[in-house]
This record gives sequence, C-alpha cells and structure tokens, in this order.
Amino acid sequence: MGTAVIPPQAQFSEAAEYRNVMYSQSMPRLQHLAWRALNVHGQRNDEMVAVCIQVDSVWRDVVDMLMPDQDWQPIRDRGEDPIALGTASWDICQIVAEKLPNIADTALEVPPAGMMKVIVLSDEGCTIYELKPRKDVLTIN
Repeated sequence: MGTAVIPPQAQFSEAAEYRNVMYSQSMPRLQHLAWRALNVHGQRNDEMVAVCIQVDSVWRDVVDMLMPDQDWQPIRDRGEDPIALGTASWDICQIVAEKLPNIADTALEVPPAGMMKVIVLSDEGCTIYELKPRKDVLTIN
C-alpha cells in the first residue's frame, strides 16, 4: 500500500471522515499495540494488523470474535460510541477483502518494513492506514 498526499481541497464523505476521526483519536493506543505485537509477541507485519472497529456496526461479529464477552454497555451509558481497538491475525484482511471486494487488493497488501497495517471499520465501510509502531506513546496515570 503506497502513501499519498491528500490535497487540501479534498472532500471526504461523512463516513470516511468518521473513520478518520476514529483512527486519529486512537492513534497512540494503536501505535503501542502495534509495537507490542511486533516487539513483545514477536509477530511480523504480514501476520498481524491493528484494528479500530465501531462496535455497534455491521462488523459486530468481527468485534465479538476478537473480544468475546466484552461489556460495551458502560461506554454507551456515558453517551459514547464504543470502539474496539486491538491487534488481529492477518485473516481479518481476507474477511475485509471478501466483504468489500473494491478494496481487496489494498486489504491484502503487506505494509512496508517497519510499518503495520491498520484496518478501521464502521457501518459505512473501511479505511486502511499504515502506522509506525511506537513503544513510548502512552502515558500511564
């Protein structure tokens, strides 16, 4: 998957903008999860991907597979939209490719060395990013 410069005048759909906000707000956690997958668990970037998934969406079956028995209700009770963050096996790329054939090539492309693929899923679709894993992005209070 290559990188591209997005022109300042580019217009995103509301759905694509929502996924971009999900990704941007979750980036430090995703960077840390990616770093752990590669450096602590010894995975390769063609074995694992980071995921950011709108829980209450058509992707709920994937969320339940990745995080069984997770109680999302307290997040809803705060008036927030629950977002599942984690790492998943490369198999999720195949699931995305099958459900969204128009982005199958991108979903199945291995990221360059030193990067990890991030799949962001919401009701309206999928956006795929490449992320530089980082150990030091989270502060623990």
